[in-house]
Amino acid sequence: MQQPIPRIPDDTLRKLIAVFYARVRKDPLIGPVFNASISDWNAHQDTLFHFWASLLYGNTGYNGRPVPAHFKHREHMTPDAFTRWLTLWRQTTTELLTPEVAALLQNRAECIGNSFQRAMSFQGGV
Repeated sequence: MQQPIPRIPDDTLRKLIAVFYARVRKDPLIGPVFNASISDWNAHQDTLFHFWASLLYGNTGYNGRPVPAHFKHREHMTPDAFTRWLTLWRQTTTELLTPEVAALLQNRAECIGNSFQRAMSFQGGV
């Protein structure tokens, strides 16, 4: 059973997402995939804020479907790409959050990564 996450102030969660995706965009492995796929980073980060808030605290206005949205990029969603995404997430959460909250968010991100990898494999992806 997953441990509940203490409420993270919205500004902190938004900063976490902004710093993380600034690193993603600069990354030589996964940056080109993200940069080619996302034209409006402000809107995307707002969506990600709602996604994470919903994941952590329940319904907060997010009603997207992340697996189908990412399926069109499945050829780029390799184990190395997931590992890099998780590495950047771990670095960013460790720097910006308390150790306990960072560890909990890192665990949730690993679950997301594993779920995406299974979904891509099941649906004919990597």
